[in-house]
Amino acid sequence: MQFITAAMLCFISVLMMSVSNADEPNLDFYSHKVQPIFDNRCLACHSCFNAPCQLNLQNYEAFQRGANKLNVYDGTRTKSVEPSRVWIDAHGVSEWRKRGFYDVNTFKKPEENLFFSFLKLRQEQPTKAIDKQVADTQVCASTMTDFAAVAKSSPQLGMPYGLPTLSASEIQTLETWIAKGAPGPSEKAKKELAKNPVEIQKQIEEWEKFLNEKPLSHQLVSRYLYEHLFLAHIYFPEKKNEFFRLVRSKTNCSHGVEEIATRRPNDDPGVKRFFYCLQKFPGTVVMKTHIPYEWNSAKLARYKKLFWETEWDVKTLPSYEAGVAENPFIAFNQIPVKARYQFLLDDAQYHVSTFIKGPVCNGSMAVNSIQEQFYVFFLNPESDNMLLSKEYEAQAQGLLMMPGVWGSDIEIKDAPVFLKRLVDHRENYRKLRTEWLKKLKPQGYDLSDIWNGDTTNPNAVLTVFRHDDNAVVLKGAVGDLSKTAFVMDYALFERLVYNLVVNFDVFGNISHQLLTRVYMDMIRMEAEELFLMFLPPEQRLDYRRKWYQGLLAQAKMTYIFPTVGSAEPTGVRFNEDSKSTKKQMVEKILFYRMNEKVRGSFDTVNWKVLEVPDSLKKQWKVSGVEAELRKIASIKAANKTPFARYFPDFAYLKIQPAQGDIRVFSLIHNKEHENISWILGESLRMAPKEDSLTLYEGYWGSYPNMIFDVKEQDLPVFVNAVKKIKSAKDYQKLVTDFGVRRSQESFWMHYDEMTAHQKRTDPVDFGYLDLTRYELK
Repeated sequence: MQFITAAMLCFISVLMMSVSNADEPNLDFYSHKVQPIFDNRCLACHSCFNAPCQLNLQNYEAFQRGANKLNVYDGTRTKSVEPSRVWIDAHGVSEWRKRGFYDVNTFKKPEENLFFSFLKLRQEQPTKAIDKQVADTQVCASTMTDFAAVAKSSPQLGMPYGLPTLSASEIQTLETWIAKGAPGPSEKAKKELAKNPVEIQKQIEEWEKFLNEKPLSHQLVSRYLYEHLFLAHIYFPEKKNEFFRLVRSKTNCSHGVEEIATRRPNDDPGVKRFFYCLQKFPGTVVMKTHIPYEWNSAKLARYKKLFWETEWDVKTLPSYEAGVAENPFIAFNQIPVKARYQFLLDDAQYHVSTFIKGPVCNGSMAVNSIQEQFYVFFLNPESDNMLLSKEYEAQAQGLLMMPGVWGSDIEIKDAPVFLKRLVDHRENYRKLRTEWLKKLKPQGYDLSDIWNGDTTNPNAVLTVFRHDDNAVVLKGAVGDLSKTAFVMDYALFERLVYNLVVNFDVFGNISHQLLTRVYMDMIRMEAEELFLMFLPPEQRLDYRRKWYQGLLAQAKMTYIFPTVGSAEPTGVRFNEDSKSTKKQMVEKILFYRMNEKVRGSFDTVNWKVLEVPDSLKKQWKVSGVEAELRKIASIKAANKTPFARYFPDFAYLKIQPAQGDIRVFSLIHNKEHENISWILGESLRMAPKEDSLTLYEGYWGSYPNMIFDVKEQDLPVFVNAVKKIKSAKDYQKLVTDFGVRRSQESFWMHYDEMTAHQKRTDPVDFGYLDLTRYELK
């Protein structure tokens, strides 16, 4: 008995010490208790530019910034607005208040605190249903008086919006924190956060030394690298969960970074001497803006070889003036074209991803200009006009102008004039390209003119999947044979990056955004046209007509994108089946031009039209889960099998085996279109009978609309239920049986399980999901 009493006293003593220590400044309540709640329960809505009221909770600085009633994604504004990028455009509470942001942490008393009151509102109304998605509920209460009105008229706006309430312990943690004055990380924690890990410090110093070397050629290459990598989450293999941003600093990197905040990375930094530095990413990573990019000693050696393999010199550095800075073909014309193009090819998935996960992380202005699924191939550098002829390169530079030349504020009355200039320049460029192709490739392109990844690089074939107003880029040919395909040369690839990423200002006015979207149309059509140049001349027009159905689309193609070079020969040989030349071409690229290391594994779940040649059929193996999912993959939503058309844009399928770890598949609804030629009226141009589902293992979407939870033993039942869907009511029955509705008490359990699984299995690509598009019911 005395032993038990002594043990209890010891336990009580330790417990009292823990409670006492919790108030010590060296123990960080915010970092250990509060930010994890933000990460796991709040970042699902409150991150990036689409955060309601711009309230970002990726770290304490973002929380302190507060909220703002301005909608960043306002496609109707006639004047650009001041940028409001957290961690970049302002620092400190006072600076953000001057920019119109208001405090959400209004009082120490939790019951009078604006932030906490929204959490309590949901706790008091846990079953209050919602009938609008987050984007349609921009109610930004800035005072407790505003909150009282919201609580009375719209109690469903409690947080987390339309999701299960926080647990009692989470509410208690936040209540305690608010009562303490909502303190941030301790000074010790701030120092630890700012400090670079010891194991990569030497590499960081080597990279910063390389980026800031004084010879003019080095300065020019560093500028080129910065403008292409400013969105990257750079990491080193020794510390894969630590990410860095490449920034321009007024101060030497070793003296602490003082970032130069400009609207665009190619804007004038405003100082004569500045430095390229690596700055630690300060907040929690979210998937929709996460574009990891690895740096290591091998990559540094690659850069040095790539850019200085041949001798070249810089006489004067290019300016940041309009007409130069926004046109990379002029600004960087002193860097050998081969080096620039190969730099893009080396990490093609990253560069294509930047227009999807960059400043348009929520904007359909760019993303609705692409098909739901398509393959991307690249022209062999040795076959590119720009590499083959310096004369051609010089003639093409000025014709490759982009909308960025006119800045963020384009008068509406000027937009038609500027559009005509863009079209005229583009048409003259197409004609120039065709004329030179006749000289340089009189027999037309053949299979060797497709880049094969130099037999080792898996970036040589990519697949883009669009999910409504967002998308994802995967390595390999994923999903069945796509309706269209891209072949991109250097001029197309570089314009894709500069038009939609470097030159694009998400805070710009309607005309700037409109011309950016229209120019993306031009890039898409050129990339499709370059693919068609590999097919027989007599079939190119037929494919164009299939891809652009409808009288208006045909008129646009006739008058704005007329056929150029459609009679040029092809060096690719096809069999007599003229209806399958697209299929034949893709199969020739994947199975004869590329090896397994480059093209990746066979997509055994989704390939139905695509067929592997007899010589490779021994490698084609499908069984177990994949064999079951194959029964619903890549099946057109015709009258007898309409199930695909009832699925949302994107869902996750979580499969639980009897033993072992879960498997997670992305379930993608490919919505087909008659054409994607216009910004408005997309719903009028759909072709639902051609819809299909693609299922691919992994986390390939930032904005899930649904999570399905299926035990592996019940997978055949799930698949059969999917096949029987013939109406929206049938789909809802599937959700009832297998789906995880947002109103279920177990919702967070499923979400947490997937979060932990991705962290564990894919730490480099891991980022928290966005739930702002999760199904309402």
